[in-house]
Amino acid sequence: MSRQGAWGRVLSNFWKYVRNDMSKKNYIAEDAHGNKYYEIANSRQNVGRGFEPPKNSPKIEPDIEWQAWLRGTRRFPPSDQEIALNRQKQQAQLAQDSNTEKRAPIVNSEGMGSGDHKPQKFPKYKDLEVTPGFREDKK
Repeated sequence: MSRQGAWGRVLSNFWKYVRNDMSKKNYIAEDAHGNKYYEIANSRQNVGRGFEPPKNSPKIEPDIEWQAWLRGTRRFPPSDQEIALNRQKQQAQLAQDSNTEKRAPIVNSEGMGSGDHKPQKFPKYKDLEVTPGFREDKK
């Protein structure tokens, strides 16, 4: 099945407009930052979802759970309790990470090779051959 051309798209959009069958936004929820989430009805996509940031405020990215819902990898919108529980888990993990970092030993390296990231030549040893079957004179 091929896609319709430009005039076919114009004609189908005109008929949708005449029949008042255009896509409509169905309000779903609002998060703590003031972002309003909606689903688009009568769209060509499988899942048409979007959000509108609050007016007259800096744009804040949606939470991870809401981003998953917007992409369609999540079937149902997240609840406030679920988001709060995930934030608590995240804070507990950050506290545990900082505690582990404090207990970890501090390792400082000094001398050759510690901060030297230049390419090095392969080492040559006097008792090993460089070319198989050919021995350099011992000095």
